[in-house]
This record gives sequence, C-alpha cells and structure tokens, in this order.
Amino acid sequence: MSPALIFDCDGVLIDSEHLASRVESELTHELGLQLSPAEAHALFLGKTVDGVLDAIAQRTGARPSAAWVYNWAFATAHAFHRELAVVEQLRDAIEDLRGRGHRMAVASQSSLARVRFSLDVTGLAPLFGEHVYVTSMVARPKPAPDVYLLAASRLGADPADCVVVEDSPAGAAAALGAGMRAIGYAPGATYGAMVSSGAKVIRSMGDLVSAVAS
Repeated sequence: MSPALIFDCDGVLIDSEHLASRVESELTHELGLQLSPAEAHALFLGKTVDGVLDAIAQRTGARPSAAWVYNWAFATAHAFHRELAVVEQLRDAIEDLRGRGHRMAVASQSSLARVRFSLDVTGLAPLFGEHVYVTSMVARPKPAPDVYLLAASRLGADPADCVVVEDSPAGAAAALGAGMRAIGYAPGATYGAMVSSGAKVIRSMGDLVSAVAS
C-alpha cells in the first residue's frame, strides 16, 4: 500500500504566511511592537494561537485582550479571502499523488476554523474531506508528535508508513518524533534549518512526487 501523506497547512498547502505576517505586523503595532512582516514571520512561525499570545506577552508584559484577538482573527480572514492562493505546483502534485493511491490528511498548528476556511477559499477542501486535524484536538502541540499520530490513526496508517510534508523545523521534528518520514518544503531562507532538522528537503512542490516516491 502507498504511504499515507500528512500535510501541514500554512506554507505547505497554502501560500499564507506572508499574508498572516503582514496582518500580525500591522496589528502588533497597536500593542507597542514594531515588527516588520519578516520579523513577525520569524517570531510567530509554527506557533499556536496561545504561543503567539505568549510571545507577544513576553515582549510587552501583557497578553493581548480578547478584542485584539477577535480583530486579529477577522483581519487574517479578510486578507485570506481576498488574496490567499495555493502554493505553486502543489495542486498538480496532490492530484498526481491521489492518483497513485496515497491516503491524505492535513495536520496543522492553526485553529480548525482557520484551516477549514483556508481550504475552502482555495478549493482544496474536497481533496482531504474530514481528514483535517489540528493541535487543539490533542494534548500537546508541535514539536510533540501528537497531531501527526492522530492523523495517522484516523487514516488507518502505521506511523512508519506515513510521510509528513512540513515547512518548519519544529514540524519536521514532530514528524520524525512520531516515527514518520519528513519532507521539508523550503523554497527560501529556511533551507539550512530544514536540512538540519533531518527532513528530506525540496525547494519546489514540483519535486514533491519524486521525493515521496524515493
């Protein structure tokens, strides 16, 4: 049987991180932080909502209010609705892999509502159906392997027969900790860190099918 494939969402399936970082840069100015989009990306990459709020609190001395969090969620959704796109060459790769009989799931650090909204906006939702899992469903977020183990269980796959596609070293560590193989997608500056994580690294989703096959 073909190995099961488990995809992170942001930065792997959808080209969301520049949009999210732009919103985070703009809204954290209200809290007294002067972060460029690149700095916001580096600070918040791979974090849960609570992790982002903790990171802000460490720098400002207070967690943002519920009203700020509400505005953050809607500002992100607005940006996604207008501009969100699928990662280049990803859709063709997934269609090819589905045709080869691979079972597929999404396992994300983001909230379930955000992940489902992102998949709906980009038209990817039918490719995964109900196999969408997030770290709020398990005891521990990445880099713990919990969400990947949940996805494997629901797909009916042994961890050793799973391949995870990730774009962060923490996510790759989570996959390897689960006993799975990891493919790191690193089209830019994260290439070195992804190599160091132990993942097999690709720079283009055009290389995904061959990386899975190997």
